[in-house]
Amino acid sequence: MPPSTTSAREALIDRLERKARFLRVNALALNNRTLHAGGALSSADLVAVLYYHVLRVDSANPQWEDRDVFINSRGHACEPVYVALADLGFFPWDDLHGIEDFGSHLHGLSATTTPGVEVSMGSLGTGISIATGMALSLRTQGRPGRVYVVTGDGELQEGLSWEGALSAGKYGVDNLVVIVDRNRYQSSDRGTETVMPLEPLEDKFRAFGFATCAIDGHDLGHIVDALDRVPLESGRPTCIIANTVKGKGVSFLESGHVHCGRFGRDYDAALLQRAIDELDVDPPLLRVDVRRSVDSVREIPLGSTTDVFSEKLNEWADRDRRVCYVGVDTMDPALQQKHPDRAFDVGIAEQSELALATGLSMQGMIPVIQAWAPFTPLRNFDQLRTYLCRHDCNAKIIGWALGLVNNSHGTTHHDLESIALYRVVPNLTVLTAFDDDQFRLAFDAAMSVDGPVVLLGQPEHYAPGADGLEKIALPPQDEFVIGRNQWARRGADITLVTYGPALRYAWAAADRLEAEGIGAGLINVTSIKPFDEGIIEEAAGAARALLVVEEQSVLGGIGSAVAEIIAERGLEVRFLRLGIPDCYVEDVGDWTHTRKSAGLSIEDVIRTARTMFEDG
Repeated sequence: MPPSTTSAREALIDRLERKARFLRVNALALNNRTLHAGGALSSADLVAVLYYHVLRVDSANPQWEDRDVFINSRGHACEPVYVALADLGFFPWDDLHGIEDFGSHLHGLSATTTPGVEVSMGSLGTGISIATGMALSLRTQGRPGRVYVVTGDGELQEGLSWEGALSAGKYGVDNLVVIVDRNRYQSSDRGTETVMPLEPLEDKFRAFGFATCAIDGHDLGHIVDALDRVPLESGRPTCIIANTVKGKGVSFLESGHVHCGRFGRDYDAALLQRAIDELDVDPPLLRVDVRRSVDSVREIPLGSTTDVFSEKLNEWADRDRRVCYVGVDTMDPALQQKHPDRAFDVGIAEQSELALATGLSMQGMIPVIQAWAPFTPLRNFDQLRTYLCRHDCNAKIIGWALGLVNNSHGTTHHDLESIALYRVVPNLTVLTAFDDDQFRLAFDAAMSVDGPVVLLGQPEHYAPGADGLEKIALPPQDEFVIGRNQWARRGADITLVTYGPALRYAWAAADRLEAEGIGAGLINVTSIKPFDEGIIEEAAGAARALLVVEEQSVLGGIGSAVAEIIAERGLEVRFLRLGIPDCYVEDVGDWTHTRKSAGLSIEDVIRTARTMFEDG
């Protein structure tokens, strides 16, 4: 190699190494505000080479027709991408200080609300298919751009990843480059080869029609050489397996055991400073002492029902050998230790989770399935409807994170449609539980049903300071009766019908209405399907108005169920639904702020109720 060429390469690698350090230290500083330090650090070198050497993009013209396209398939590892985009001028640098703050375009998962981001990401495993479609479109239109997609290794457990790979191989899209961030850990903080083995990974992609190579994902020279060679073979898509270390550069993160760590929330500022010091680079340009508006009203968890779930699961498994656990990138450690032959984790694979549970049930087991909204039921609705419920399987789905509680991650993590979907599935019983005591009773009730049941719990009980909400003491409940809902309080003027996270602020609204002299009752909907029609008829006769308050779409949620009862029974009562209108909720912040932007604050409930009472 001529001296001038050698000199140019050394200068390039030196510049990229400095940029990688710049991304890494500022991603850490950004992690004071957002999530997923481990994946952010493992991918920083890849992002540096892409944005500062490979990608043909223009911050002055983000929609330039001949640009290259970058897709961050696991959108949660967004920190280095955001830092690079700000550094390149796609948006003002100071915007980074407000990530996940009120009204910010920077969500906890990369979204098209941010200039320079091509695809809003959410559930994992989708990037390769979208990238394949984009590459086909560019080729068909004769446009010169390439499509680069970085995927986590854990998300390759999703079948959709391989469906996309099949299409890429079939159509020979050699303008597609898949880069696998092979850090060997995933959100369960266990190794991918423990959760669901992927090896031989390079052979798999080669069998699907890709030209492949494996590199050291932290050696800038290796990364440059691999990306400068693409397409590795004409007429074939490229897959680069980048072997990386999760949490690269920070000793206490490199164990792989920090996926969702947030400095300044899970850790103190001194630990964040220690991490920055370990990188041994210039201080971050981001100020780590900046306080966002959201930080002053951060919700305080009052406890987690997931602990109660583990307690009840193990109680039933200890006394009935048919009871088993099925998780999706989750595991119940207590059950796994006591009954390893009845503890199954299918990895990041929601469709497989329900299909596998169907098979377990059909051969005599009772699977208890831990599911996180919105991925269940949105990703696996066909398996729920066509298999689990059509075969009337004795299986229990324990669902978490109903509504807007996953607010900071943005729209893709809101669960606003599941009630509408669950309501239309034959054979399915659907229950909700508000607090730990009610969850215990509901779990026993679900296990007593010889058929499919969904039990929706709350992963954490929040008391947001901005709303002044406190822990609610529901009336004592001796038993949980399927098909019967709960009078939480009674009032002569208006009855609020609610459930799940909405019960907390509906209760506060009822208190305020009572203080104004408006008698406000409240029904806690614990049995969604079958629905308690009698309690609605009783409420319609006892009060002048009914108001449904829910963190679900107004199209098909509990509001629709109550409207059907009122219409079919000819009940004479003023009725309104207060929920999510027919739109996506794009605002981020804390749960309180996101609800307010969606029209579900305490004040919204009071204003709507007061209007109904005054007009009724």
